[in-house]
Amino acid sequence: MKLKTFLIFLFLGILAAIFALSSGVIKINPLVTLKIIINSIVNYNLFEITWNHNLEIILLNLRLPRIFLAFLVGGGLSLIGVLMQALTKNSLADPYILGVSSGASTGAVLSIIIGFNIGGLGTPFMAFLGAIIAAVLVFRIANLGGNYSSTKLVLTGIAISSMFSSITTFITFSAQNGDLYTALFWIVGSLSGAKWSSIYILTILLLLVFGITMFFHRELDILLLGEESSKILGVNTNKIRIIIILTSTLLTGVLVSISGVIGFIGLIIPHISRKLTSSKHRVLIPVSIFLGGFFLTLADTFSRIVMSPNELPVGIVTSFLGAPFFLWIMKKNIYNFNK
Repeated sequence: MKLKTFLIFLFLGILAAIFALSSGVIKINPLVTLKIIINSIVNYNLFEITWNHNLEIILLNLRLPRIFLAFLVGGGLSLIGVLMQALTKNSLADPYILGVSSGASTGAVLSIIIGFNIGGLGTPFMAFLGAIIAAVLVFRIANLGGNYSSTKLVLTGIAISSMFSSITTFITFSAQNGDLYTALFWIVGSLSGAKWSSIYILTILLLLVFGITMFFHRELDILLLGEESSKILGVNTNKIRIIIILTSTLLTGVLVSISGVIGFIGLIIPHISRKLTSSKHRVLIPVSIFLGGFFLTLADTFSRIVMSPNELPVGIVTSFLGAPFFLWIMKKNIYNFNK
């Protein structure tokens, strides 16, 4: 990535963060927001405090962790989208459409209802397990009869997603009143429960998956050429597939256990990133992570202010934008990398 492009992205990211931090039920002057953040970073009052102390509490304890979480979740979902599209050679592939997110949601909701929470790891574990089961079902069914196709994969994913969504809804209706809101949180997707502890875990995991995928960026490029070409060029396709599936489902499970199901980011952002930069994964991966974080930060900000003082779940916003985008790609017939 060129330095100029990086600086533009960085500048846009800072503007988006300031806008998000300043917006909400209680509006804060962007200049005051900037002063509070700078004072907090240097741990010294470089700027004289002329604002109400409650604004600092709102910014640093409520909005700032939410902004970080939005960026990490958006970036993580975009990275998963890139990996799944490389695996399937289909730009329609993303964790939401292929049913992986729905499987993770079912696992997460089930762990809440039955009270399975061993040291705080019960929900992420069950979400990961649900994601793995969904992924295996989709790829197994799509390959039945040996006549695999990108269209068949997407249709299978939609069917599996619907199945897991139905299971999740059934579990939710079977829940006690006290668990209903928590279960609903996982179904519609929300960032309102942002905690620094979750952010630390997600940051480490995202950096780990980012490092692994960047290490194999050449193999991911070659994988798009097809099975035979990949083998001729010395790529162990089975090894790469296993790495992609494991890293994608693990990251999906953790993301869903923290934020619920937020759809279509893994579809929209990789496609836009390819148009803006390159299809080379060395560039595509970091750009997609940044744009995904940028997009979800703005979407979450919109969800907080559009019905103020009430809040719209961000998953509704992303689905509202993503569904037409999905149909547009289908109409243009540009979803298969082999075309």
